[in-house]
Amino acid sequence: MKPSSRLFVGLSATLGILTSLASCTGNVGGMASGAGAGASSGTGTGNSSGTGNSSGTGNSSGTGNSSGAAGTGSGTAGTGSGGSVGTGTGGSGYVPSITCAPGIPATTQLRRMQNWQYDAVVRDLLGVTTVDVGAGAKAPSASLYADFDGPMVPDAWRIYNDVGAAIAKAVMANATMKAKFITCDPAAAGTAGQTCLSNTIKTFGRKAFRRPLADAEVTRFLAVGMGTPAPTAAEYAEAILYSFLVSPSFIALPELDTTVPSGSGYQLSSYEVAQRLSFMLWGTIPDDILNTEADNNRLTTKDQIMTQATRMIAVRDKTTPLVQLFHRDWVQMNNGNAHWWNGDHDMSKFPLYTSPNVKTSYAQEMDNFFAEIVFSNGGYKDLFTSPVGFINKDNAAIYGMSNTGTALTKVNLDPVQRPGFMTRAGFLASYSHYDMTAPILRGAFITIFMIGVNPGAPDPSFTMIQPPAGTYATVRERTDALVNQSATCMGCHTAVVNPPGYVMENYDAIGAWQTVDKLGNGAINPVAMVNFGDGNIKQISNSQQLMTELANIPKGQAMYAQNWVAFAYARQPNPNDQCVADGISTKLGAGGPILNVLADLTQADSFRVRVRAP
Repeated sequence: MKPSSRLFVGLSATLGILTSLASCTGNVGGMASGAGAGASSGTGTGNSSGTGNSSGTGNSSGTGNSSGAAGTGSGTAGTGSGGSVGTGTGGSGYVPSITCAPGIPATTQLRRMQNWQYDAVVRDLLGVTTVDVGAGAKAPSASLYADFDGPMVPDAWRIYNDVGAAIAKAVMANATMKAKFITCDPAAAGTAGQTCLSNTIKTFGRKAFRRPLADAEVTRFLAVGMGTPAPTAAEYAEAILYSFLVSPSFIALPELDTTVPSGSGYQLSSYEVAQRLSFMLWGTIPDDILNTEADNNRLTTKDQIMTQATRMIAVRDKTTPLVQLFHRDWVQMNNGNAHWWNGDHDMSKFPLYTSPNVKTSYAQEMDNFFAEIVFSNGGYKDLFTSPVGFINKDNAAIYGMSNTGTALTKVNLDPVQRPGFMTRAGFLASYSHYDMTAPILRGAFITIFMIGVNPGAPDPSFTMIQPPAGTYATVRERTDALVNQSATCMGCHTAVVNPPGYVMENYDAIGAWQTVDKLGNGAINPVAMVNFGDGNIKQISNSQQLMTELANIPKGQAMYAQNWVAFAYARQPNPNDQCVADGISTKLGAGGPILNVLADLTQADSFRVRVRAP
């Protein structure tokens, strides 16, 4: 079985509460945001931040291996929150409240590219978007291990080699892609062929390694074709390309410069800063402008970095993947243990749910929603209150609109019925049962991830409990009967978990607006006393009122900021990074645009200085 851990960190939580009744053992006053790293599937292991060194510099074929000591850290085992880009380590889902302590946190010097970044890099570097490694054409990373921390493992290394070989072969067989690697004739007579290859190594290597190559490295790459029998010129060039694609300097993102000491650490070189900027904001290699700044050593100050960050953030097409990936993690969209996209619905009872395939459109709408909020200079509160929607034939009727196309069209939905991402079909249909709504699932999601109230771990003995036999007019009535069988259950669900879910009962199991419950034709009652944590309990009458309250919870803003910092820096929340998170949270609370968060992340001292982990 492939490993399933991931490099960047996102919010994670114990999710058993979402599938069963539980005894309330947690802190109803709320906890700090989760620290677990994400996973598209599988479980995480504790707060690990792996460090390592490159143990190989290449052999005759130019290959090497990246390895390092296993990360250190602590944390109870827990499910990892997910990402379209793999899986990761995670704690129990909550971390204690963290107090800012100025300083530079220790970081790994050889973090590997994440899989989504690998795809973007080979696309931008060589024009490769699919490759056949023996199972048909797929995205290059589709054959790789899911992202994981710690040292390289033999099987993962083997697959990197297989994928690298397939990419090199495909590039050399395609004139357009080949021209991105080599533009001269390696078969030219005399010394011209060797000069061609040498220049190619230097030019291509500058982009692939995100820095100039040393003379010794150029010599090693040239050595791949010096064996017996001698390769053809085409084989020689392909071997060089393959050697680049399996080199640790390509697969990893090294930060090894020790030229400029800074306190207990070292200032990153301009090449390393350019790499950080490009991979954090764009998930790919630096562009020509950024490379020029690095070549001229103009990425050493905060102002210089801000100039480039501002320019890069404005390129929406390149920054959108980061924005979408972060928000998928924030809302647990790619957590294989959460409820997003896992279930289907009774199409006879819900005819607007025409096929399980509609979930693709639901997911695309969520991605588009988050990107639109961010790139229209929206703030944290807009995530909960904006009526912007994206419709096509799969979801339009759910919103009471008409559309027969397949492309998603931007619209403004009813601002009373459709404020924010949790009133979209993607969330509502995911957090429901096959044939009815699921106020416990919806309420637990809001309680844990949006409010930051910890209801505690579930009691396994309540997992399979069923409501008393009888006829129920509404799902709310049925849920109350289920909970009221146990005083222990009532203590948590009646006061904390269920109320936000009850407020959301105007949305049926696929997200359509309802005033009469399909379960037993009873009238929907959305009024509930909602616990927003820290003693803040209010009567809420409808979803619009609920979303307005959620948008203004300081704890929610703090959790969101903390998760941005952990996600972008690819490490667990810690006292040093908390200083950055606190500053971002303050700005978000004052209405600052989310887009500014990306620039602020580049201004921390820890973005320019590294401290090696012990």
